Amino acid sequence: MWVTVIIALVFVGIIASLASGLFYLINDKGDSRRTLRALTFRIGLSVGLFVFLMILVGFGVIEPHGVYRGAPSVSAPDVSQ
Repeated sequence: MWVTVIIALVFVGIIASLASGLFYLINDKGDSRRTLRALTFRIGLSVGLFVFLMILVGFGVIEPHGVYRGAPSVSAPDVSQ
């Protein structure tokens, strides 16, 4: 449960940082470095979230799964006519 809360909060932070970067881009008209700072913070949050998820996978707290996990193996159809 706590993992889900942390991930959701980081996602909200990423979206908020992206929105503030857009706000500064529109309002400052290139006169300040606030846009760069907001987008750099967003990248830091994204990389931090990725590293956090990889650590959780490494410790076995969360278990990744594939898209086709447990799907039956299907052979290629015979197309010779």
